[in-house]
Amino acid sequence: MPDLLWDEVRSLFDPHLMGALPDVSVADASAEDWQAVFDLVRSQGWAWEYQLDDVVTPLPTAVEALGHPVDAELRAHPGWGIEFD
Repeated sequence: MPDLLWDEVRSLFDPHLMGALPDVSVADASAEDWQAVFDLVRSQGWAWEYQLDDVVTPLPTAVEALGHPVDAELRAHPGWGIEFD
């Protein structure tokens, strides 16, 4: 989303104004959609952690991740005090 300006949405992510970010589910997201998220995490240099069976592992491709059990977890830390799980 190159046309989205952080200054226009910053207040929506302020934990003091909005509280904790809600859990979000995206219906019908494809492997390509998830790969775009993984690529964004990598390209922005965000800190991240991928856990599979409580073991931190390298970030797989989206196709590999979608084949993992539902308890696999990706946490990305883009900064600004925000954490994505």
